[in-house]
Amino acid sequence: MSESLLHRRLVVDTSIAINRLYPDMQLTIDIIEKPGGPVPSMIGGYRPDIIGRSNGQGIHQVIAEAKIDGDVKRLHTICQIDAFIDYLESMKSANGTFILAVNGYVCGTARTILNLNYRHRVSDNIHIKLFDGLDFWCLGRSGETLWRLS
Repeated sequence: MSESLLHRRLVVDTSIAINRLYPDMQLTIDIIEKPGGPVPSMIGGYRPDIIGRSNGQGIHQVIAEAKIDGDVKRLHTICQIDAFIDYLESMKSANGTFILAVNGYVCGTARTILNLNYRHRVSDNIHIKLFDGLDFWCLGRSGETLWRLS
């Protein structure tokens, strides 16, 4: 299986898991099923793999980015995460969730990156989650439990 097929599988698996977690969420996925099909909008110069919006019980926006193998450690990934969280923080009247989806074997690296770089940005309105292919893990605020199952 090529790297692009692994990435595609992770994006699809993540979208299915997001729909289970947020059943009323309308998702747009960066996998074109047919020419001219919808794709997520650019955010801060980057196109996320998945973007979702729900209007039930207040507006909730989800942005998910899937990374495989060594992509987790790249500066490009950090720049994407920064842009996506900046966008979620700019939505004053909404709750936002950023999800980093990874293959299970790079989960430890992804946890460390999210903890060291983004824990201070977790708030009542901004949530940061890690999807390891099976479960969603929520990053806690400073002073809270570091990671908990969603």
